[in-house]
Amino acid sequence: MNKKTKNKYIIPSTDLWYITYGGYTKKDSHSYDVYGQRWAYDFDCNIDGSYYHDDGNINDNYFGYNKSILAPIDGFIVDLVDGIPDSKAYADMRVSQDSNDVRGNYLVIKANYGEYCTICHIKKDSFKVKIGDLVKQGEEIARVGNSGRTKGAHIHMQVNRGMDFFNSEPLIIVFNNILVNNKNKSLIKVGDFVRNR
Repeated sequence: MNKKTKNKYIIPSTDLWYITYGGYTKKDSHSYDVYGQRWAYDFDCNIDGSYYHDDGNINDNYFGYNKSILAPIDGFIVDLVDGIPDSKAYADMRVSQDSNDVRGNYLVIKANYGEYCTICHIKKDSFKVKIGDLVKQGEEIARVGNSGRTKGAHIHMQVNRGMDFFNSEPLIIVFNNILVNNKNKSLIKVGDFVRNR
C-alpha cells in the first residue's frame, strides 16, 4: 500500500510551476522502477508550452533558472552537496550526462515523523543554508540550477522514510495551502500547474 507523508508540504518555490514528471499513481510516477524516486516530482517553469526563451542551449534562458528555492517543510538540514557546476542545457531537452551524480547539488531536510525531503539540481554556490541549520517552511534555501543529470533547469523533490536517495521507502507527498490548476487540492500529478496560495 502506498504511504503518504504525515507532514504537509508546500511547493518548493514562488510563482507558477508545471509538473513535468511525478504523481501518486504508477501511470504518473516520476520513475516507478527506481524505488526511492517512485513518488518524486520535477517542477519546471512552462510558459506557453516552452521551458525557455530564445536559445535552449543556454541555462540562463530557462524560465526556472535562478529562481528561489523555498524550504517545503520545517526541519533540519542533514545533508548538503555544493560545488558541482551546471550541466549543459540542450534545446531538444535530452538528458545531460555531464555529472557523475544524478542529483547534482542537493540538500536533505529531516522533518517530523522521520520524513526526509531531498531537493536536487541546485545552482552551485547559491545555498543559503548549511548542514545543521533549522529551516522554516517558506524560507529561501537556495536557487534553481541545472546541476546533475537533467533536461534543463528545474527542481527535483522527493520525500522518503530515510536518507538513502535510491533505496529508502518513498512517500506520496501531501501538500497544503497550494493551488492546483487554480483549485484547492493536496495531491499533484503530471500536467498540473501548481503554486503556493
